[in-house]
Amino acid sequence: MDDPFDFGELRIRQPGKLIPGKARYEIFDTGRHLLAIASEEAGRSWMQTLTRELPGTRALGVRTAAGEPVLTLVKRNSDWAADLTDPDGKPAGRIRIGDTRRQYTLVDGSGEVVGEAVGDLAVKNFAVTGAGGAPIASVRKTWAGLKEVLTSADNYTVKFADPVPGPARVLTVMMTIVLDLARYGPD
Repeated sequence: MDDPFDFGELRIRQPGKLIPGKARYEIFDTGRHLLAIASEEAGRSWMQTLTRELPGTRALGVRTAAGEPVLTLVKRNSDWAADLTDPDGKPAGRIRIGDTRRQYTLVDGSGEVVGEAVGDLAVKNFAVTGAGGAPIASVRKTWAGLKEVLTSADNYTVKFADPVPGPARVLTVMMTIVLDLARYGPD
């Protein structure tokens, strides 16, 4: 899997919508250059949106700013996991969600554990470590401004240590989106 997020720091922004229908996340570098967009492929009906009813499985397509497919992320509530596939449909990784939604295990496409993210009690700051226990990144939920009060929109900052091995960088970025879907939804 190519590494479209080869930057020291990334910002993930969820645009605010008063009436959510589809989850959408924009991924930027620190210079505010749009790198990718993760957008839910299937929307919900008006009734589902108003009652905040969410499907058990949610699929998001991840595309570059130019519209080229990067990944597909499928989050399932039934087994508390999210699977990633590359544009050819081959497995690119899996993110396993812990019981308290404070712990995430990052597994590459071949089934090897490449990292683990553990959050604080407030579920706002996460330390991401590699398979050997060395720190590889930190994820922080940041204040999104007034839109955070009026909508379910959130912002995140991901800071990487150097070097970050293989797919761990991409899985860390996708873990941030899975965290938001699992913990802060409902978008």
